Amino acid sequence: MTEEETTETAEEATGLADDGQLAAEDSAEENGTVIRDTDIVFDCPHCGHNLAIDYRGAGLQINCVQCGESVLVPIPDGMKIDDLDIEPGEILKQLFKTRRDLQKQEMRAEALEEEVRELVEQKSVLLAQCEAIAMQVAELKNGCQQQATVNEKMVSLLDRMSEGLASAGERPVVGAGEEGAAEAGEE
Repeated sequence: MTEEETTETAEEATGLADDGQLAAEDSAEENGTVIRDTDIVFDCPHCGHNLAIDYRGAGLQINCVQCGESVLVPIPDGMKIDDLDIEPGEILKQLFKTRRDLQKQEMRAEALEEEVRELVEQKSVLLAQCEAIAMQVAELKNGCQQQATVNEKMVSLLDRMSEGLASAGERPVVGAGEEGAAEAGEE
Protein backbone atom coordinates (compact mmCIF):
# COMPACT_ATOMS: atom_id res chain seq x y z
CA MET A 1 0.00 0.00 0.00
CA THR A 2 1.38 3.43 -0.89
CA GLU A 3 1.58 6.28 1.58
CA GLU A 4 -1.21 8.11 -0.26
CA GLU A 5 -3.48 5.05 -0.03
CA THR A 6 -2.65 4.74 3.67
CA THR A 7 -3.50 8.40 4.23
CA GLU A 8 -6.73 8.07 2.25
CA THR A 9 -7.67 4.96 4.24
CA ALA A 10 -6.98 6.76 7.51
CA GLU A 11 -9.05 9.75 6.41
CA GLU A 12 -11.87 7.47 5.38
CA ALA A 13 -11.59 5.50 8.62
CA THR A 14 -11.91 8.61 10.74
CA GLY A 15 -14.89 10.08 8.86
CA LEU A 16 -18.36 8.57 8.93
CA ALA A 17 -20.09 7.74 5.67
CA ASP A 18 -23.71 8.80 5.05
CA ASP A 19 -25.11 5.49 6.29
CA GLY A 20 -23.21 5.70 9.61
CA GLN A 21 -20.60 3.04 8.71
CA LEU A 22 -16.92 3.83 8.30
CA ALA A 23 -16.09 4.46 4.69
CA ALA A 24 -12.84 2.54 5.24
CA GLU A 25 -14.69 -0.74 4.78
CA ASP A 26 -14.99 -0.03 1.03
CA SER A 27 -11.30 0.77 0.60
CA ALA A 28 -10.29 -2.06 2.95
CA GLU A 29 -11.53 -4.60 0.42
CA GLU A 30 -9.24 -2.99 -2.18
CA ASN A 31 -6.03 -3.16 -0.15
CA GLY A 32 -6.71 -6.34 1.87
CA THR A 33 -6.95 -4.73 5.30
CA VAL A 34 -10.11 -4.54 7.30
CA ILE A 35 -10.65 -1.50 9.49
CA ARG A 36 -13.69 -1.88 11.72
CA ASP A 37 -15.63 0.99 13.22
CA THR A 38 -14.31 -0.03 16.64
CA ASP A 39 -10.65 0.16 15.60
CA ILE A 40 -8.35 2.95 16.76
CA VAL A 41 -6.63 4.56 13.78
CA PHE A 42 -3.60 6.78 14.40
CA ASP A 43 -0.21 7.76 12.96
CA CYS A 44 3.16 6.63 14.28
CA PRO A 45 4.78 9.68 15.95
CA HIS A 46 8.21 8.52 14.73
CA CYS A 47 7.69 7.78 11.02
CA GLY A 48 4.12 8.94 10.37
CA HIS A 49 2.97 5.48 9.19
CA ASN A 50 -0.78 5.00 9.54
CA LEU A 51 -1.66 2.37 12.15
CA ALA A 52 -4.93 0.71 13.12
CA ILE A 53 -5.53 -1.47 16.17
CA ASP A 54 -8.50 -3.07 17.84
CA TYR A 55 -10.03 -0.81 20.49
CA ARG A 56 -8.88 -3.23 23.20
CA GLY A 57 -5.34 -2.06 22.47
CA ALA A 58 -6.06 1.44 23.81
CA GLY A 59 -3.29 2.55 26.16
CA LEU A 60 -0.92 -0.29 25.23
CA GLN A 61 2.67 0.03 24.00
CA ILE A 62 3.15 -1.53 20.57
CA ASN A 63 5.92 -1.50 17.96
CA CYS A 64 5.27 0.32 14.71
CA VAL A 65 5.11 -2.13 11.80
CA GLN A 66 7.00 0.35 9.62
CA CYS A 67 9.89 1.68 11.76
CA GLY A 68 9.80 -0.74 14.71
CA GLU A 69 9.79 2.06 17.29
CA SER A 70 7.69 1.75 20.44
CA VAL A 71 4.37 3.60 20.15
CA LEU A 72 1.68 4.26 22.77
CA VAL A 73 -1.78 3.50 21.38
CA PRO A 74 -3.94 6.55 22.09
CA ILE A 75 -7.09 6.24 24.15
CA PRO A 76 -9.94 7.78 22.15
CA ASP A 77 -11.76 10.77 23.66
CA GLY A 78 -14.56 9.72 25.94
CA MET A 79 -13.29 6.16 26.30
CA LYS A 80 -12.25 4.72 29.63
CA ILE A 81 -10.16 1.65 30.14
CA ASP A 82 -13.15 0.18 32.01
CA ASP A 83 -15.06 0.34 28.73
CA LEU A 84 -13.00 -2.50 27.33
CA ASP A 85 -15.07 -5.65 27.28
CA ILE A 86 -12.27 -8.07 28.07
CA GLU A 87 -13.48 -10.94 30.17
CA PRO A 88 -11.60 -11.76 33.38
CA GLY A 89 -10.32 -15.02 31.86
CA GLU A 90 -8.82 -13.13 28.92
CA ILE A 91 -7.23 -10.61 31.27
CA LEU A 92 -5.76 -13.48 33.29
CA LYS A 93 -4.36 -15.06 30.09
CA GLN A 94 -2.80 -11.74 29.11
CA LEU A 95 -1.38 -11.34 32.61
CA PHE A 96 0.21 -14.81 32.54
CA LYS A 97 1.60 -14.17 29.06
CA THR A 98 3.00 -10.86 30.22
CA ARG A 99 4.62 -12.54 33.23
CA ARG A 100 6.15 -15.24 31.02
CA ASP A 101 7.46 -12.60 28.65
CA LEU A 102 8.86 -10.66 31.60
CA GLN A 103 10.62 -13.78 32.94
CA LYS A 104 12.10 -14.48 29.51
CA GLN A 105 13.32 -10.90 29.22
CA GLU A 106 14.78 -10.99 32.75
CA MET A 107 16.63 -14.22 31.90
CA ARG A 108 17.87 -12.64 28.69
CA ALA A 109 18.99 -9.56 30.65
CA GLU A 110 20.90 -11.78 33.11
CA ALA A 111 22.56 -13.62 30.22
CA LEU A 112 23.54 -10.30 28.64
CA GLU A 113 24.89 -9.02 31.95
CA GLU A 114 27.00 -12.18 32.30
CA GLU A 115 28.25 -11.72 28.75
CA VAL A 116 29.17 -8.11 29.57
CA ARG A 117 31.07 -9.28 32.69
CA GLU A 118 32.98 -11.83 30.60
CA LEU A 119 33.80 -9.21 27.98
CA VAL A 120 35.03 -6.81 30.68
CA GLU A 121 37.28 -9.56 32.06
CA GLN A 122 38.58 -10.32 28.56
CA LYS A 123 39.24 -6.62 28.06
CA SER A 124 41.24 -6.50 31.31
CA VAL A 125 43.32 -9.50 30.23
CA LEU A 126 43.94 -7.98 26.81
CA LEU A 127 44.94 -4.64 28.34
CA ALA A 128 47.40 -6.43 30.64
CA GLN A 129 48.83 -8.27 27.63
CA CYS A 130 49.13 -4.98 25.72
CA GLU A 131 51.01 -3.43 28.65
CA ALA A 132 53.38 -6.44 28.77
CA ILE A 133 53.98 -6.19 25.02
CA ALA A 134 54.58 -2.43 25.33
CA MET A 135 57.22 -3.12 28.01
CA GLN A 136 58.86 -5.74 25.78
CA VAL A 137 58.89 -3.30 22.87
CA ALA A 138 60.51 -0.67 25.10
CA GLU A 139 63.16 -3.20 26.19
CA LEU A 140 63.84 -4.19 22.58
CA LYS A 141 64.10 -0.54 21.59
CA ASN A 142 66.56 0.07 24.43
CA GLY A 143 68.56 -3.01 23.38
CA CYS A 144 68.63 -1.81 19.77
CA GLN A 145 69.81 1.62 20.88
CA GLN A 146 72.57 0.03 22.96
CA GLN A 147 73.55 -2.19 20.03
CA ALA A 148 73.62 0.86 17.77
CA THR A 149 75.97 2.61 20.22
CA VAL A 150 78.25 -0.46 20.30
CA ASN A 151 78.16 -0.61 16.49
CA GLU A 152 79.14 3.08 16.25
CA LYS A 153 82.09 2.48 18.60
CA MET A 154 83.14 -0.58 16.56
CA VAL A 155 82.96 1.40 13.32
CA SER A 156 85.03 4.18 14.90
CA LEU A 157 87.60 1.66 16.16
CA LEU A 158 87.76 -0.06 12.78
CA ASP A 159 88.21 3.32 11.08
CA ARG A 160 91.15 4.13 13.38
CA MET A 161 92.62 0.69 12.75
CA SER A 162 92.30 1.20 8.98
CA GLU A 163 93.93 4.61 9.28
CA GLY A 164 96.71 3.08 11.40
CA LEU A 165 97.29 0.33 8.88
CA ALA A 166 97.29 2.78 6.02
CA SER A 167 99.82 5.04 7.72
CA ALA A 168 101.96 2.01 8.65
CA GLY A 169 102.06 1.05 4.99
CA GLU A 170 103.65 4.42 4.12
CA ARG A 171 106.57 4.02 6.60
CA PRO A 172 109.35 1.58 5.88
CA VAL A 173 109.22 -1.35 8.17
CA VAL A 174 112.58 -2.46 9.59
CA GLY A 175 112.88 -6.25 9.43
CA ALA A 176 114.61 -8.50 11.97
CA GLY A 177 117.48 -9.29 9.56
CA GLU A 178 118.25 -5.64 8.93
CA GLU A 179 118.28 -4.88 12.63
CA GLY A 180 120.85 -7.65 13.22
CA ALA A 181 123.07 -6.34 10.43
CA ALA A 182 122.84 -2.84 11.72
CA GLU A 183 123.78 -3.97 15.20
CA ALA A 184 126.69 -5.94 13.82
CA GLY A 185 127.90 -2.94 11.88
CA GLU A 186 127.85 -0.79 14.95
CA GLU A 187 130.07 -3.14 16.80
